[in-house]
Amino acid sequence: MNEFEHRVYPLIVKNLGRARRGVPKVEFHTNIYARLSGIPDMVGEDNPHAEYDWKKNKIYLYTPAMVSEKEIIKSLLHEYTHATQDPKKMKEYRKLGYAKNPYERAAHKAEKNWRKYL
Repeated sequence: MNEFEHRVYPLIVKNLGRARRGVPKVEFHTNIYARLSGIPDMVGEDNPHAEYDWKKNKIYLYTPAMVSEKEIIKSLLHEYTHATQDPKKMKEYRKLGYAKNPYERAAHKAEKNWRKYL
C-alpha cells in the first residue's frame, strides 16, 4: 500500500469498527485470474474491483479498477464492511441474490461515505 492507503485504511478501520477476525490485510493484484492461478499475465472474461476473502481475512484490490483515490476508498469501505459481518449469514443471504442481500446493501451504503476520507 502507498502512503494514501496507509493514511486512509486505519481511519476506515476505526470508523467501521472491529472486524470479525481482526484487521484484514490489503493486497493489490492485477486481476483475480492472475491472483488465483499464480500466473502474472493470466486474464479472463470478468474481473471484480475488489473482494474480501473470509478464510484468509484479506482484502484484494484489483489494480485495473483502482483508477482513483475515490475507487480505492469505496472498495476498502465495501470490503472492510464484509469483514465485520458474519460469514455464516453471508452464505444464507447470497440465496437472496446480490441486490437483495442485506450484507451487500450495507457494504454499498458504506461506500457512500468515501468523501470523508479524502
